[in-house]
Amino acid sequence: MTRILVFGDSNSWGTPPDGSGVRFDAATRWPQVMAKALGWELAEENLPGRTTRHDDDWMLGAAMNGLAHLPVALKSQSPVDWLVIMLGTNDLKARFEQDAAGIAAGLMMLVDCARRIGGGQAGWEDDTPPKIAIVVPPALGVLADDAKWPRLEEWAGGHATSLALGDAVRHQAKMREVPVFDAGFVVKSSDIDPIHIDAESHRALGLAVAEWLQTL
Repeated sequence: MTRILVFGDSNSWGTPPDGSGVRFDAATRWPQVMAKALGWELAEENLPGRTTRHDDDWMLGAAMNGLAHLPVALKSQSPVDWLVIMLGTNDLKARFEQDAAGIAAGLMMLVDCARRIGGGQAGWEDDTPPKIAIVVPPALGVLADDAKWPRLEEWAGGHATSLALGDAVRHQAKMREVPVFDAGFVVKSSDIDPIHIDAESHRALGLAVAEWLQTL
């Protein structure tokens, strides 16, 4: 059976937009919806707050660094036939001072890392790369620019950068021959939380990514 690893942040972990912090159940989360539609075995490696390549002292420090953790995820979850990366949202935080090209570069570093470490299909030490796909997260909602939003300062400028992220990722991924799916074509962030997607969007995204992967 094909085994797929999803490597992401809170929108793949299943953080709801209602502020409760209570994770969506397995029937709701988009990686689970995707895997069920494909009939593939799923490994979930998703952490709220994860960045592409930055430590975050406001949260769990180095634990938030996706580039540092990806080798561990690939080895611990091997064999991995497919790796789907959906990161970049947390890189939009003002403290990381990233533009769209910088965030895309972080994603490409993850691609390079995965190709170096491999998927372990022929055994734990096998460094044959898994197939890799990138899902660009949906843009931050317009609430992210609202002066009344309590987290405005933390995410200042993030909305505009998020709108440019898809093109930046596609440009850089083309040079590495990595397929890219823009989640913003299918879903949008919640009206009550500009960072997270709701349960209906999880289902829509999971089905859309499954259909897309079948074409690759």
